[in-house]
Amino acid sequence: MQPLSSTREEFDLWLSSKYSNPFWIGRHRFEKSITGEIRVDNGVFKREEAIILYRMLRSRDPFTRLNANFVIWERNRTLLVLLLLVTLILLALVVIRIRR
Repeated sequence: MQPLSSTREEFDLWLSSKYSNPFWIGRHRFEKSITGEIRVDNGVFKREEAIILYRMLRSRDPFTRLNANFVIWERNRTLLVLLLLVTLILLALVVIRIRR
Protein backbone atom coordinates (compact mmCIF):
# COMPACT_ATOMS: atom_id res chain seq x y z
CA MET A 1 0.00 0.00 0.00
CA GLN A 2 1.37 3.40 -0.99
CA PRO A 3 1.67 6.14 1.61
CA LEU A 4 -0.75 9.00 1.14
CA SER A 5 0.60 12.39 0.23
CA SER A 6 0.43 15.05 2.87
CA THR A 7 -2.24 17.00 1.00
CA ARG A 8 -4.51 13.93 0.85
CA GLU A 9 -4.02 13.35 4.57
CA GLU A 10 -4.67 17.02 5.25
CA PHE A 11 -7.84 16.90 3.16
CA ASP A 12 -9.08 13.80 5.02
CA LEU A 13 -8.34 15.48 8.35
CA TRP A 14 -10.09 18.64 7.24
CA LEU A 15 -13.17 16.63 6.19
CA SER A 16 -13.38 14.68 9.44
CA SER A 17 -12.65 17.60 11.78
CA LYS A 18 -14.86 20.48 12.87
CA TYR A 19 -12.30 22.94 11.49
CA SER A 20 -14.38 25.32 9.39
CA ASN A 21 -11.77 27.37 7.52
CA PRO A 22 -11.61 26.82 3.75
CA PHE A 23 -9.33 24.19 2.24
CA TRP A 24 -7.61 25.29 -0.97
CA ILE A 25 -6.71 22.93 -3.81
CA GLY A 26 -5.05 24.98 -6.48
CA ARG A 27 -7.41 27.87 -7.12
CA HIS A 28 -10.49 25.99 -5.85
CA ARG A 29 -11.87 26.66 -2.39
CA PHE A 30 -13.54 23.86 -0.42
CA GLU A 31 -15.75 25.07 2.44
CA LYS A 32 -17.96 23.24 4.92
CA SER A 33 -21.51 24.43 5.32
CA ILE A 34 -23.58 24.26 8.48
CA THR A 35 -25.74 21.50 6.95
CA GLY A 36 -22.70 19.26 6.35
CA GLU A 37 -22.42 19.88 2.64
CA ILE A 38 -19.16 20.91 1.01
CA ARG A 39 -19.13 24.06 -1.08
CA VAL A 40 -16.54 24.21 -3.84
CA ASP A 41 -16.36 27.66 -5.41
CA ASN A 42 -19.99 28.21 -4.29
CA GLY A 43 -21.19 24.96 -5.85
CA VAL A 44 -22.77 22.56 -3.34
CA PHE A 45 -21.47 18.98 -3.19
CA LYS A 46 -22.13 16.04 -0.90
CA ARG A 47 -19.20 14.69 1.11
CA GLU A 48 -18.65 11.72 -1.24
CA GLU A 49 -18.79 13.97 -4.29
CA ALA A 50 -16.26 16.33 -2.72
CA ILE A 51 -13.86 13.42 -2.13
CA ILE A 52 -14.18 12.33 -5.76
CA LEU A 53 -13.75 15.93 -6.89
CA TYR A 54 -10.60 16.25 -4.78
CA ARG A 55 -9.16 13.11 -6.43
CA MET A 56 -10.01 14.47 -9.86
CA LEU A 57 -8.35 17.81 -9.14
CA ARG A 58 -5.21 16.11 -7.82
CA SER A 59 -4.96 13.74 -10.80
CA ARG A 60 -1.98 13.88 -13.16
CA ASP A 61 -4.28 13.45 -16.16
CA PRO A 62 -5.13 16.90 -17.59
CA PHE A 63 -8.46 15.66 -18.98
CA THR A 64 -9.53 14.49 -15.53
CA ARG A 65 -8.65 17.89 -14.06
CA LEU A 66 -10.54 19.62 -16.88
CA ASN A 67 -13.51 17.36 -16.20
CA ALA A 68 -13.38 18.38 -12.52
CA ASN A 69 -13.42 22.03 -13.56
CA PHE A 70 -16.51 21.39 -15.71
CA VAL A 71 -18.24 19.72 -12.77
CA ILE A 72 -17.47 22.72 -10.54
CA TRP A 73 -18.59 25.18 -13.22
CA GLU A 74 -21.82 23.25 -13.69
CA ARG A 75 -22.62 23.26 -9.98
CA ASN A 76 -21.95 26.97 -9.46
CA ARG A 77 -23.82 27.95 -12.66
CA THR A 78 -20.75 29.36 -14.44
CA LEU A 79 -21.08 26.80 -17.24
CA LEU A 80 -24.71 27.79 -17.79
CA VAL A 81 -23.78 31.47 -18.09
CA LEU A 82 -20.96 30.66 -20.53
CA LEU A 83 -23.27 28.56 -22.69
CA LEU A 84 -25.92 31.28 -22.72
CA LEU A 85 -23.34 33.88 -23.77
CA VAL A 86 -22.04 31.67 -26.58
CA THR A 87 -25.63 31.00 -27.70
CA LEU A 88 -26.43 34.72 -27.77
CA ILE A 89 -23.28 35.49 -29.76
CA LEU A 90 -24.07 32.74 -32.27
CA LEU A 91 -27.67 33.94 -32.55
CA ALA A 92 -26.46 37.49 -33.19
CA LEU A 93 -24.10 36.24 -35.90
CA VAL A 94 -26.93 34.31 -37.58
CA VAL A 95 -29.23 37.36 -37.49
CA ILE A 96 -26.50 39.56 -38.97
CA ARG A 97 -25.79 36.97 -41.67
CA ILE A 98 -29.48 36.65 -42.61
CA ARG A 99 -29.96 40.42 -42.91
CA ARG A 100 -27.20 40.71 -45.52
